[in-house]
Amino acid sequence: MADFMIPVFPPPMESVKRDYPITEGENLLRTFRHEKPLWMPCLYKSTQWAVPRAYSWVAHDRARDSVDWFGTCYRYEPLQEGVTPIKPYPMKEIGAWRNIRWPDVHDFDWAEGYEHFKREKNLALACRSLGHGTFEQLHFLEGFEQCLYDLLVETEECAAFFNRLVDYKIDLLNVQQKVYNFDYVCHNDDWSNAKSQFFKCELFEETLLEPTIRLFDAFRAQGLRTMFHTCGKMEAWLPYIVNDLKADLIEIQSINDVDSILKTYGDKLTVEYMPDPNIMYNPATTAEQAREYARSLVDRFGAHKHKGSGIVVRLSGNIPESYFAFEDELFNYSSKCYEGL
Repeated sequence: MADFMIPVFPPPMESVKRDYPITEGENLLRTFRHEKPLWMPCLYKSTQWAVPRAYSWVAHDRARDSVDWFGTCYRYEPLQEGVTPIKPYPMKEIGAWRNIRWPDVHDFDWAEGYEHFKREKNLALACRSLGHGTFEQLHFLEGFEQCLYDLLVETEECAAFFNRLVDYKIDLLNVQQKVYNFDYVCHNDDWSNAKSQFFKCELFEETLLEPTIRLFDAFRAQGLRTMFHTCGKMEAWLPYIVNDLKADLIEIQSINDVDSILKTYGDKLTVEYMPDPNIMYNPATTAEQAREYARSLVDRFGAHKHKGSGIVVRLSGNIPESYFAFEDELFNYSSKCYEGL
């Protein structure tokens, strides 16, 4: 097998121009409502992400060594094309969170630069600028081992921190929503590794569950649809995600049993799926192989095969011949399969 590089952040491919029966954004939003789309959507291709200029005052830079407003230091890692939190951490243990100076989001002009913002009317507008996930923020403040220790022995104090952080996230979302009027919001929080959960469900219920429910309730209060990103082997969290958070769409890794998730929760939860990078980035993949692979995903995960919306695709690739063949076949073949749904 030939060696080839799978980039961490591939450059975006040129947008495909075609006449759609409805806009790409509306077709995607149907899947957030668990309706039948007219074709299998590509989530990022159908979304315009907006990050207010004011957010740069509180976030760290992802392309160089930097410090965020909490005081966490980050080192840029060229191989991963991103940053990693490094010692010394701002906190030695969880009790120190009460000394954190929280910025007042109302001190910033969230409309700054908005006059130059060009709204893409054919796409859904989304927000992903609420900082690190709730659990993630704690281990970025004190290190991963200390974070897990504190969850076990300082459970109530961790819950108090998570609730205060959620208050901040709600304020942060509200000031942005007044300016941009987003269609949906994405909340990121990784609760698992590639094999299992980072912590037991009982500990989750005592610490993270209620604050995260409150966060998702706040999203809905603003009229927003919700997307939850969580990495790793995450099936144990599904009952909470579906029944408690009531997330509309999940962004997960294909190491999870997507067939089973759609069969069990497909009428309540839409799944974003990333095509196999060993196919999409392989120079040996022909256009016809890419088309065949696109048809296989529609046949396996399509809205005509499952209750609800089936999957949405995270389209990726860097080889024009196979990329555009896959995209074309995904649209045309799924459009035929979805007729009359």
